[in-house]
Amino acid sequence: MRIFVSAGEASGDHLAASLIRAMRVASPGASFWGMGGHESESCGMEVAWPSEALQLMGIGEVLGSIPRLLKLKNGISSRIADERPDAVVVVDSPDFHFPLLRQVRREGYRGCIVYLAPPQVWAWRSGRTVFLRETCSLCLPLFGFEHDFLSMKGVPSAWAGHPFVDELSGAGQPAALKAENRQVALLPGSRKTEVERILPVLLQTAGQLVEKGYEPVFSVAPGLARSERERVLSRVSGFRTDERGGRALMGESGCVVGASGTAAVEAMMLDRFMVVLYRVSLSSELVFRCFVRTPHVSIPNRLAECAVYPELLQGKANPVAIMEALEGYLSGVTRSSVHASLARARSRMGSPGAAEFWARSILESMARA
Repeated sequence: MRIFVSAGEASGDHLAASLIRAMRVASPGASFWGMGGHESESCGMEVAWPSEALQLMGIGEVLGSIPRLLKLKNGISSRIADERPDAVVVVDSPDFHFPLLRQVRREGYRGCIVYLAPPQVWAWRSGRTVFLRETCSLCLPLFGFEHDFLSMKGVPSAWAGHPFVDELSGAGQPAALKAENRQVALLPGSRKTEVERILPVLLQTAGQLVEKGYEPVFSVAPGLARSERERVLSRVSGFRTDERGGRALMGESGCVVGASGTAAVEAMMLDRFMVVLYRVSLSSELVFRCFVRTPHVSIPNRLAECAVYPELLQGKANPVAIMEALEGYLSGVTRSSVHASLARARSRMGSPGAAEFWARSILESMARA
């Protein structure tokens, strides 16, 4: 059995690696090839294209990279047509994977297509459910409310839980928070464009935190290219840094300030308060304002059904607003309500064994194809 897997960016690569490990147990003879990163490769996947090729953020960055992405899409589609894998599994990155899957089907592939971590059609561009319904044999969303939405739209979907339930603190139980912990984790992100927009704000915030007696520590994402990592380290040289990955730093810190995305879900699972920052290009902001129909950008807020994490978007993501958002929590005024809301959000993350469930579901889908 030979399976094609495509994962862009660090978060997608992590999910792909979890799936590959589970698939190797469920079907020991399976082999994997495609687009991935260091984690997928460490699981034995043949990486023909590096996942860094899709480290894009927002509509503007995608549009500017169209020629390169077209070449990449054509190369992948051509190889799928030649090798006819038993299944095609794509992870997240819909701006690339939708055109890829459309071309793969157009060129005659009739095998099983699985979308792991499909796009947030519940928040915007719900018309994409038509494509998912007609193209994919199976979707494997990360959250229960996503599964409910997809199923309602007739998309073949399966869900049992999120892999973080297994990965973080023993089936979702938060790590203990040290008393009087004055360390603040600052996460500028794992993509170059994201770091460029958020790091200057965090640098100013770090100075204000020091003045108030707190210890800011910058997370330097291990997935950054060497040149970008060195540039970030140079810019934050006056402060402590941590290169293990945001998860480890958050677990040791009293609270978190950083880029919206997977880190917010990790902070929630670790029972850490977070101020979520979201800064994108002007074109992406215009699309967001016109089409996004959800009161919350951050997944923990969606799960908690309240603004447990302050969301500072675009120009509102500034040092003054960040410090105001932190003040209530650091002073202890909102602390009990924050942790009650985070516990409620964690309770909606499902059961342990998500990766094993994905593997079983894919094998069943392949048998039906």
